[in-house]
Amino acid sequence: MEKAVLKTLIYADIFDYPLTVFEIHKWLISKKATLRQTVTAVNRLSKKSKVESKKECYFLPKKTSIVNSRLIKTRQSQIYIKNAQMLSQILKVIPWIKLVGISGGLAMENAGKKDDIDLFIVTGKNRLWISRLFILGLLSLTGQRRKRAGKIAGKLCVNILLEEDKLEQTNKDIFVAHEVLQMKVLWQRDGIYSKYLAMNSWAFKFLPNWIGLSSALQNEGDRLSRYNRGTRVDRLVTTFENLAGWFQFKIMQKPRGLERIEDGALYFHPEDCREKVLQKYRFNIGELI
Repeated sequence: MEKAVLKTLIYADIFDYPLTVFEIHKWLISKKATLRQTVTAVNRLSKKSKVESKKECYFLPKKTSIVNSRLIKTRQSQIYIKNAQMLSQILKVIPWIKLVGISGGLAMENAGKKDDIDLFIVTGKNRLWISRLFILGLLSLTGQRRKRAGKIAGKLCVNILLEEDKLEQTNKDIFVAHEVLQMKVLWQRDGIYSKYLAMNSWAFKFLPNWIGLSSALQNEGDRLSRYNRGTRVDRLVTTFENLAGWFQFKIMQKPRGLERIEDGALYFHPEDCREKVLQKYRFNIGELI
C-alpha cells in the first residue's frame, strides 16, 4: 500500500503537482483501497520522512515549493476553465459535435498564465472533418483560436478530435489512463461520455479508485440523432465531409511530434510528452522505491 502511494506521488511530482490525501486516494496507481487505508499509508510514509506535507498537500521530500506553485496555477486554471465553459457554448450550433471537454494540465487545474486551453472534441460518425472546419471557423471569428505563431495564453487549441466510434485509445499505459480519466467535460450529447469511459475501461486497471461525475454532467439530448439519419441532408453533409477532409489535408502543415492523423481520429500535440513522462516515471520509481 505504501508503494502505491509513493508511485502516485512520484507520478504527480513529474508535473510539480502535490496531492491532498483525497486526491492520492482517487489517483492511487494500480491499487484498490479505501480512503482509510490510504490515510494510514500516508501517515506511515510521513513518519518515515518519505513524504512531506504542507497546507494539506503531500509531496516528495524537499519539494515544498510546488505547493505554492499549485495554488497559483489553481487560481489561473479556474479563470481559464470559466472562459472555456463560456466559449464552448458557441460550439453547440454545430449539430455533429457530441462532446466538448478540456484535456491536458488545465483539466487538473494545473495550468500557468502562459498556457493555452486544450479542447477534446467528439463528433458523430463520419463528421470529423466538417466539424473541425466549423470549429476552427467559429473560434477564429471570436478571436479565441490558438495559432502556431503569436499569443497562445488562454487561447483555445483543438488538440484531440475523435469520431464516436473511435473512442478507444490505442496506447494503454499510466499516462494515457490519466489523460482519459482527468478529461473535464464541458458539455455532451447522447450520453457519449459514458460510452467514452466504457470504451476505455482498461484505464481503471491503472487507476481503480477513480470516481467521476458523469451523472452530474449536462446532457444536451439527442438532437444529432433526430437531425441526421438517412435523409437527403445527411447525404449532402457526407459530401461536404469528404470535401472538408480533402481541403484540410491540402492546407494542413506536415504533422510534427505526436501529431497524428488516423481514420476517425486527429491528435495535435507538438511535443512527445508521453514517452518523456513514462521514462521519467520509471526512472524515479527505480530511484525512490
